[in-house]
Amino acid sequence: MTVLKDAETGSINDILRKRWIMWLFLVFLHLITNFHRMSFNVVADLLTAEFNLTGVGLGNLAAAYTYTYLLMQIPGGALIDRLGPRKIAFLTGIIMAAGSIIIGFAPSSALVFGGRLMIGFGGSMVLINIFKYQASWFKPYEFATVSGLALLISNSGSLLASTPLSISVDLIGWRGSFILTGIITLFLALICLWLIQDRPGRLYSIQPDCKEQARDHEPTETKDDSLFKVLPDLLKNGRLWILFAINTGIYGGFIVFSGTWGISYLVHIYEFDIREASFFVIPAFIGYMIGAPLYGLISDRLGSRKKPALVSFFLFCLAWGTIAFWPGLLPAVLLYTVSFFIGFGTPGNVLTFSMAREASPPGYTGLVTAMVNMGVFVGMVILQPLFGYILDLGWDGLMRNGARIYTLEAYQTGFLICFLFGLMALVATLVYKENLPEKIN
Repeated sequence: MTVLKDAETGSINDILRKRWIMWLFLVFLHLITNFHRMSFNVVADLLTAEFNLTGVGLGNLAAAYTYTYLLMQIPGGALIDRLGPRKIAFLTGIIMAAGSIIIGFAPSSALVFGGRLMIGFGGSMVLINIFKYQASWFKPYEFATVSGLALLISNSGSLLASTPLSISVDLIGWRGSFILTGIITLFLALICLWLIQDRPGRLYSIQPDCKEQARDHEPTETKDDSLFKVLPDLLKNGRLWILFAINTGIYGGFIVFSGTWGISYLVHIYEFDIREASFFVIPAFIGYMIGAPLYGLISDRLGSRKKPALVSFFLFCLAWGTIAFWPGLLPAVLLYTVSFFIGFGTPGNVLTFSMAREASPPGYTGLVTAMVNMGVFVGMVILQPLFGYILDLGWDGLMRNGARIYTLEAYQTGFLICFLFGLMALVATLVYKENLPEKIN
């Protein structure tokens, strides 16, 4: 039974309820991408010891996810505009499942790298696919709010990649954990193939008594077989490049702390075990999950994307400035606070996707949000290996259980770079001239 057949006997409210169910399974796929993005924080020292990795080597292994993710943004956005959310959800889920299982069985770091590349390739289109679906199923003034909700739910994958993953690693090992994740991803892909409906137009046309209600929900997206004809004009759009710079400056720092080096910092400097350290990273995920829907809701109600984004990025810079310039070790309470505000200060960047739609012609949500989203992964590609390089420069030769132990000064130098990237995003937001969307009354 398909969603379309179910809808033929339902009311317009039944149909609108189904849009949320379909949306939720697309968001679950993004939850998986967030899990993989953050998972190396828990297994970093285990991989370092097993495969004899340096800081740069681990940084490159973690960043492998972002290499194909970055390369696929523009072609992936165009592909989404052409194929639609249903087919893309199935294909991306299958590829991510295969990559995760490969990591679980990998006998060398090269195959772990290959599995990460596959996960990045599949994951590269998942968030943009959600935006494409939302552009057809939700009103323009709902877009930022719904996008924030998507990130709220999907970032529970980040939480799963902290303490729950460390427990799983204790029970079935890091290999078993990745194999299990791959199997779950495969089932999600199959559900999406069965469930997702790309556009609502046909569903509403079978409800002759609901035409007035349906008109508000008719798809706003168009489908153009020559998408790349518009690409040169989009590349000349200076506002899209500013949004690109904002994402470059913000998200990489969040990943450095919550996805790659935060737990190692806490283990090396505070001498916590991995599970204890993971509790100090959880506030970053909670902050992100609170901030994502909050900034989206405030933005839609204010009719401004720029104002809440400025608040978000100021808090991000304040948190990084604190951890970078604090003399000595941060007290535990302040460490929790800084962790929270690194997370809470990041998701103002979700507003860049609404800004991108408003700064470009209609019908190309996949393409323009992909262009802006590239900045997210440029920041990750630069910062993760750079942070590892800075740690290696400051390494004094100390090792523990086969893994390198780095100094507080080396970590703080890396934190300073994250602060400067955040400052770049804050300045870029200040100079951005926004189109004001419709406000919620």
